[in-house]
Amino acid sequence: MAPRPKATPRVSGEAASLELERPLAAVVSPSRPLVAHFHAPEGLVLLPESHGASGFFAGSLGSLSVEEVFAQILSGIRTGQLIVQHGPVRRAVMFRDGQVVFATSSEKWERLGAVMVRLGLLTDVQLAAALGQVTPARRIGQVLTSQGLVSEASLYSAMTFVVREVVLNLFEMQEGSFLFLEARAPAVDAVKLPERTRDLVLTGIKRAEETGRLRRRFPDDMRVGPGPQGALPGEEALFAKLGGGTTLGTLRAAYAGSQYAFYSGVEEAVRGGHLALQAAEPVPSPGPAVEGMAWELLSAEERYNLLLSLVHRALREAGRDVDLLRGFVEAPPPGLENAYQGVTVGPDGRVDVVRLRANVSTSGGEAVGRAMALEALDAFVSYALFSARNALPPDVAERLANTYRTLQGGLS
Repeated sequence: MAPRPKATPRVSGEAASLELERPLAAVVSPSRPLVAHFHAPEGLVLLPESHGASGFFAGSLGSLSVEEVFAQILSGIRTGQLIVQHGPVRRAVMFRDGQVVFATSSEKWERLGAVMVRLGLLTDVQLAAALGQVTPARRIGQVLTSQGLVSEASLYSAMTFVVREVVLNLFEMQEGSFLFLEARAPAVDAVKLPERTRDLVLTGIKRAEETGRLRRRFPDDMRVGPGPQGALPGEEALFAKLGGGTTLGTLRAAYAGSQYAFYSGVEEAVRGGHLALQAAEPVPSPGPAVEGMAWELLSAEERYNLLLSLVHRALREAGRDVDLLRGFVEAPPPGLENAYQGVTVGPDGRVDVVRLRANVSTSGGEAVGRAMALEALDAFVSYALFSARNALPPDVAERLANTYRTLQGGLS
């Protein structure tokens, strides 16, 4: 991860100043004073005085996932703007009473013009000519409709598509920071999405989980080459980069689109004979294969279950009673009785996540229910690690604890 720019305080007598590195200084202006929100000696948040926010919350995606941030906004029926950023990628979503009404992105392939080309509403030549006429007072949509290149209906449909895709692609972001500014929703540029935001969040979660499954099936070091059926229709330019063969990671870097679109496209191309794949040679590992997995590609539930399976295997190999894990679900601690009602532990120590999630489903929506399920799973893992410390040799128990600590930042 790239280092964050720093702000260095300088105190001299009664005067003080804050020296900003260039990436920070570039986003402030003497004409827009900053208001400081203090959080004790540990930190402060600086916001433009004119942004009109009545409140805010902020953090990193290592502490709260995108779905948990959305759950906060939906449960509070909040109005305002959510900004999520990681490196050069910045996505912003506007809400009105807890519902998405607009979204923007710094990614070129998530902008209106590029999407209209992808949808077949414009050609590359038409878009290039229209962009040359865009000014601060005349946006791309106005240029296109005034020249009769697209209808108002097509423009609105494309904008709705853009907003929906920007929101769904947010759920692929596992690193970065977020800031929600509670303020009056914009009166213009609001669109009506075809589904409620709660349903959109559920779609985003499912897409992120499907992307994780596809990435595990098609790792970046897997080599790809042209298949017998030739290029996938519409992706001729991308297939031209295959040459005699390359890795999926290299091809992904050349693809302008979301991870979900890329990996689902790879699956389609393999199934249709457009791509020929060959897995990279496995790298020998001195430890069990499950401990060498690419954890960042797993969903939170999968991570918890794999941690439980590690504890279960360690107990079995040490000749200890593995039924102590079942003891947790049979007599869960106070507050978790309903969550673990009817939940079983498999022969490898993994828990029945489907039943667990059904038990904690509430009127708060899918995101809230999933957060409650993860809390229940975390309690089980904590119990399993505590039991391991009492039942296993110290070095084995410490190795399991270290594994959990390593993964804690990614569990969400």
